[in-house]
Amino acid sequence: MPKLPLWYLRVPEILGRLRAPGTPPFLDRPAMENLFLVRRRQAIRLLGAANGYQVGKTFLVERQSLIDFLEGLEHSGAAPEARARKRRVANALNEAATLAAAQQVQVHANPDVFRRRPADLPAAIELVSPGKLQISYRGAEDLLAQIVELAAAAANDFPTFRKRYEGRK
Repeated sequence: MPKLPLWYLRVPEILGRLRAPGTPPFLDRPAMENLFLVRRRQAIRLLGAANGYQVGKTFLVERQSLIDFLEGLEHSGAAPEARARKRRVANALNEAATLAAAQQVQVHANPDVFRRRPADLPAAIELVSPGKLQISYRGAEDLLAQIVELAAAAANDFPTFRKRYEGRK
């Protein structure tokens, strides 16, 4: 798929600026460069695509003609699709960064964690009342270590774990 222009992402903003009061009825190449944040050659291509015309040495486009051109892009789905693609890529990058950060965390549980029984849980894991558990911790990694201890105790002796934490005798 060919690379789409970056200004596709800004079409709603550009349309808003074009519809603002005080916008001139005609735009020239430098105005297009500023509006679309493009260089000279791309501005000239945009002028041509929006039915611009040359007056002497100056290339101009009517504001309404440019608005119609941009609205056509919006209605064709090209610009909204580019924005959706950008959001998907940004979300995927954020997920990858989050996953990478999570994979860097090292949880240091006690070596005998997999032999834990519900009665052997550390004092940091406290049953406050039936249905309410309190875990004291010093940081995110310590909290995860406490959760590993709790899960290991449940896995090693689930009937006792159930009785203890469901309030059954």
